[in-house]
Amino acid sequence: MLLEFTYRFEAAHRFLKSKSVPCMTPHGHTWFATMTVAFKGSALDSSQMTVEFGEVKKQWKTLIQDTFDHSYMHNINDPIVEVLKNEDIEPRLLPFPGDPTTEIISLFMFNKMESLISTSEFKDKIVLKSIKLQETPTNAIICDRDFFVDQMPQFSDQSGWWQSPNPLDRSYRGNS
Repeated sequence: MLLEFTYRFEAAHRFLKSKSVPCMTPHGHTWFATMTVAFKGSALDSSQMTVEFGEVKKQWKTLIQDTFDHSYMHNINDPIVEVLKNEDIEPRLLPFPGDPTTEIISLFMFNKMESLISTSEFKDKIVLKSIKLQETPTNAIICDRDFFVDQMPQFSDQSGWWQSPNPLDRSYRGNS
């Protein structure tokens, strides 16, 4: 049995290494992130449920809200970040070790949600199957377990939130 949970969030990003001028310009999206988990059990519990939806949704929503929602997802080398840091605002910056493409964002979401599930009370009841990240009404990426295992890049920069054992860490401790 598969369970799906979708959460909408707002965030901006831009690419430094793109042939598309619109993608090189800071821009925002209303993103839809869908997590699909598989029920490990062979029988429903005494409440005739696979797992309490509220607890799983809470983890998913916390990850999205505390890490991605209303952030500027950026390459750690993006020169715009210094300008944003010099303003009187406290921008919600989310650095990436390269361009924050929809593919990379979905891989990092998968990685972080996998960490959250592995330390939760329902770790023996469900397994993360996929993350679908919809960037626009017509574009989406589905990062499934096989792709995650085969494609999760290893970055030379090990100081970012993407490598942190804390699933909700969004800090970057690098030199740039």
